[in-house]
Amino acid sequence: MGWGQYVPFDLNLKLFYMKWLVYVCCLLVFISCGSEREARPMENSYEMLKMAYQNPDLVVDLDVGFKSVPMPMDFDGDGDMDLLVSEAGSYVESGVYYFENIGKSLSSPLFRYAGRVSSDRFRLGHDGKFFAVSEVAGRTHVITPDASKTELIIYKDVPQNVFWDRQRMPKYLNEYVIDTQKNSWLQVDLDSDGRHDLVCAQTKNGKPRLLWFKNEGESVEASYSQPLTLIDDVSFEIPGYHIDIALGDFDADGDYDYVTATPFGQLAYFEGDVLENGVPQFKAQKLITIQETPLQFYSFYGGAIKLRTVDFDQDGHLDILAGDEEGKVTWVRNTGNLKQGMPQFEAPLFLQQQARYLDLGALAAPRVFDWDDDGLDDIISGNGAGDVLFVKNLGGVPPKWDRPISLTTNEGPIRLVAETALPGTEDPHWGYTTLDVGDWDNDGLPDVLVNEHNGNIVFIKNKGEKGNAKLAAPEPLLVDWEGQPQKPAWIPGVSEGNELLAPWRTSPLIMDYNQDGLQDLVMLDYEGYLACFLRKRVDGKLVLSHPKRSFVFPDGSPIQLNQRTGKSHGRLKIEWADWDGDGLEDLVFSSKPAVDWMRNMGKQGDKTVLQYMGRIVSRTLMGHTDGPEVTDFDCNGVPELLVGTETGVLYYWNRRNWQTTTTMTTDGPQQPATYTYFKR
Repeated sequence: MGWGQYVPFDLNLKLFYMKWLVYVCCLLVFISCGSEREARPMENSYEMLKMAYQNPDLVVDLDVGFKSVPMPMDFDGDGDMDLLVSEAGSYVESGVYYFENIGKSLSSPLFRYAGRVSSDRFRLGHDGKFFAVSEVAGRTHVITPDASKTELIIYKDVPQNVFWDRQRMPKYLNEYVIDTQKNSWLQVDLDSDGRHDLVCAQTKNGKPRLLWFKNEGESVEASYSQPLTLIDDVSFEIPGYHIDIALGDFDADGDYDYVTATPFGQLAYFEGDVLENGVPQFKAQKLITIQETPLQFYSFYGGAIKLRTVDFDQDGHLDILAGDEEGKVTWVRNTGNLKQGMPQFEAPLFLQQQARYLDLGALAAPRVFDWDDDGLDDIISGNGAGDVLFVKNLGGVPPKWDRPISLTTNEGPIRLVAETALPGTEDPHWGYTTLDVGDWDNDGLPDVLVNEHNGNIVFIKNKGEKGNAKLAAPEPLLVDWEGQPQKPAWIPGVSEGNELLAPWRTSPLIMDYNQDGLQDLVMLDYEGYLACFLRKRVDGKLVLSHPKRSFVFPDGSPIQLNQRTGKSHGRLKIEWADWDGDGLEDLVFSSKPAVDWMRNMGKQGDKTVLQYMGRIVSRTLMGHTDGPEVTDFDCNGVPELLVGTETGVLYYWNRRNWQTTTTMTTDGPQQPATYTYFKR
């Protein structure tokens, strides 16, 4: 009997079989879903997962991670400007991401959360950041030096090919790629002769210059002349400029102008002109101002600001997009007005996106604390910009999170930025706040201790009431030193008198070490040893005692968490929590590739003995050092691990029981490491 033949079939019997079929399918689906519910914790019990907002209606700052490089283009062909953004600075997040513009109008862009369009750990060109979008006869190309800086390559028709059509540029251009610190390239008709030239923003031997390669070929086949230098290091009033490739007719007078970021995050403008012989030139730099005040990007680090020019809202006026170290993208809108020949811009605005994963700006260093006293653990975090951020827990398991906001004093949002540059450099002032939260002055209210970028530890007092914090201006911590104040051999910060100056980029930790009712300070001392500054009262005031190296290995030797010197000293985040359930608080700390821990073996006299257990997390998350924090968001009594990363994204490990103390083994409890601890 063939399948195509008609077979008489009893209707009631047919309905009977159909009902059974539906029942069996539903049962299988139920079993499958139930199995997934049971299996999911097992599958994820050894995974670090990104912490999601769990808040689909929330809008936050568009953020790709660390060191963003925007590539504006109509990627989906729907007529508005989307964004490809290169994440250029980290390990696990590096790559090219697509942000679809889903805004309802051209003047109010809103972007869908990012999707990676590149393969894992793909970096576009050299270091993922030296390129721009070239629009040539309706086609969109990206030119960049290759990863090894040995040749110049072009990715053609990016919206159609998504970086697969990779071709070499003429070989004679490679000499302007090799042996350079930085070089970015753009195809643009700089002399308005109908042919697209090449322009290169280059830094070689520490000196910046803007090179013009005139196209002397036909429209189809380019032929580039030897370059002319249009701008060089003597064009800038102060050293340290990061020269970029931002060219455009901002004043609408028919020629190309040039903008670049200053070392401290402002905008320098060079008005363009074309000489009678057709050679472009640029007039002396001026700072772009808004109401007589220099335009200032939120990021002070001009060296990481990547400027790109595009008529973003398609109103006929050329705007500026800027990526920064924090991973955000800023829109500087051109009003179309001129004042004394200078184009006028609106104040910089961060582009916005649908919320997906928590991102607190670069170099996030979170703490978990019920800041608003509503019974839910919130997140307080420092970051690379110098912010002190509050992320409210809106409830639920996993928690639903609100938009990050800055904690404030009477003077406005808290932002701690170092006042001195790195020794021997023209580098600008970073923030890089690392912090702890607790009742520092024993008045029943949570305060904040912050280590600024340069090692200055400050106390931010809460003068409000429970659930309604009012913070005072930061003030330095004072130590009753035994002799001269101890200061790290290398530190960019400056302290006066008895002020505490600690290793940079290390977290302070508030704890009552000797159980006398006063909060003490635990952190790295001036030589990288884990130390305790006990509190005491002097003339009725609480001060810190001279530090003691109160933490030792089982052999009695003091614990030096960082043996490195110079810029590599410090750079550690610590947390004190009972990680293995034995009732004693252990040391959880940042390391490489991610997070390590030491088990508390109890006291020997006034010393705490710690046994090095090895890694909690082995997956590489960091570029600098991560910020671990122990928490229990699902309130099941088993501590979990939250980790802030260089990219600003928070990773989360929801472990299933007390016995599982590491993501590295599934065969019984974790054993002590067979190798001795060292700072990797």
